[in-house]
Amino acid sequence: MYDFSKEITRFHEDHVRLTNNQRTDMRKRRDANLNRIKSGFAELNKPSFAETISQGGYAQKTMTQPPEADQESRYDIDLGVVFEQDDAAGPRTTRGWVRDAIARKATNIKKNPETKKKCVRVIYADGYQCDFPVFRRHSTLAGSTYELSAGDEWDESDPRSINVWIDEQVSTRSPETSGSYQLRRIIRMGKYFTKTHAARLNRKFPGGLLATALFIEAYVPIKGRDDEAFRETLRNISYRYKHSPVYANGMQVSEDKDTDRIERLIEEAEASVEELDKLDGDDTTEANAGTAWKKVFRHSFFDEIVEEATNSALTHAEKKSALGVGLTAAVLPSEAASALSESERTARMEAAISARRESGHRGKPWSE
Repeated sequence: MYDFSKEITRFHEDHVRLTNNQRTDMRKRRDANLNRIKSGFAELNKPSFAETISQGGYAQKTMTQPPEADQESRYDIDLGVVFEQDDAAGPRTTRGWVRDAIARKATNIKKNPETKKKCVRVIYADGYQCDFPVFRRHSTLAGSTYELSAGDEWDESDPRSINVWIDEQVSTRSPETSGSYQLRRIIRMGKYFTKTHAARLNRKFPGGLLATALFIEAYVPIKGRDDEAFRETLRNISYRYKHSPVYANGMQVSEDKDTDRIERLIEEAEASVEELDKLDGDDTTEANAGTAWKKVFRHSFFDEIVEEATNSALTHAEKKSALGVGLTAAVLPSEAASALSESERTARMEAAISARRESGHRGKPWSE
């Protein structure tokens, strides 16, 4: 496969991974919501929570920037709110406390906080979203156990276990032994990939933990080649059966409603692999690679690479023509020529002929 790893690494760092400013903004928003809950509980005369537990992409370091074509898409951050068992009421009532506390203190929200089956959800006018799952814990000398407020039940749960599992997968399966890990980069690019095509098609794709689990399941480590590792990971996803359950840390994280979403991811993975397999030929150029990866990630980052590669090829061809190497093959290589209009091709051909004549060559170069 044509080695495009440096460019894919740059794309990941500049357009997929959260910037430092974005990470700082997420922390500020998380802390602001936490303060709202604290002050809201005090005003409502409700019990204080015992602790909070970061969950989701923020805790797992797999959050991504929004797709280029959907800059208004939501940033999600999950923060578990934990009550001591004796302080919690019924599951639905306790979620209601959290909802009321946020509603009492929140500003700039798009609509009132919603009580979902397993969390309280807040959506802000600028697209930012925060989910607050609600837990109760039972503490003993042997440690603490947790239960999640789910509908009208308290379900046994271990809110930190998924974070630990993902960290273990990342550190043990990546080629690196420390620092930045390839699997985490592949997860980020996979989540960006799903968001990009979800926005393009205006259809739902796997998101959050489901997308993370799918890319961990399909991951193929290839040292020093994030481009090839991502292609082979997509290939594994394209082979997947849409009805097969998805697991994370031994727990099923897919539901019946996810079947169609997984199928869409499978289809887009298959189409992307078909494009990327074109880069296996020995005659593959930088422009070819940029064009193929543009179809995968749908980002203008790759347009710049194609343009630079095309201009470089044309400049090289014109220099060779001016030195008398010949015109028909050298002046307009097929890849470069395909990117030009008819008038541009004609102008470049005439310029090359003029340069040849000025160098003293008067014959017909195609007959030499």
